[in-house]
Amino acid sequence: MNILARQLTIDMYSCKPDKLADTEALMHNLKTALADNDYTPLDGEHRIFHNNHIAIFLPLAEGHLSVDVYEELRYAALDLFVCKANNLPEKAIKDLRRTLKPDTVKMTYLRRGDFGTVTDMKPHIKTKMTQWRRLQNTGVKVMHLLPKPKFLRKFRRNK
Repeated sequence: MNILARQLTIDMYSCKPDKLADTEALMHNLKTALADNDYTPLDGEHRIFHNNHIAIFLPLAEGHLSVDVYEELRYAALDLFVCKANNLPEKAIKDLRRTLKPDTVKMTYLRRGDFGTVTDMKPHIKTKMTQWRRLQNTGVKVMHLLPKPKFLRKFRRNK
């Protein structure tokens, strides 16, 4: 496979609020997660915009990581671009997931500069959910299947 780089775009929903609030701790945790997976984080920077939108840019010797955090929505969007040959950026994402502790993760995997298979330009998408979120979603579906209280009252009157 003749590609220049890999890019992962990750949407993390329902993250732990305390993990998103402290920007300095978040920067430290991101650097640690990347360093533990054989990446070389350089000096990054962050900006805080209106509505508690935090933008983090962390250059790496092998690419870059950009993170947009929306604390009120408990949402984080990450873009990991890696130019390192024979590397699996998914391993770093597991550590980043442990850092932010989201309920649901949607990950899109792109091969950048793929000169070998131009016809296959579709990204690969994976979605992961915590067991608790799966249980909550199933409970909501079951509740919608049950008859409504008005229906039960009418049914009882007709007897």
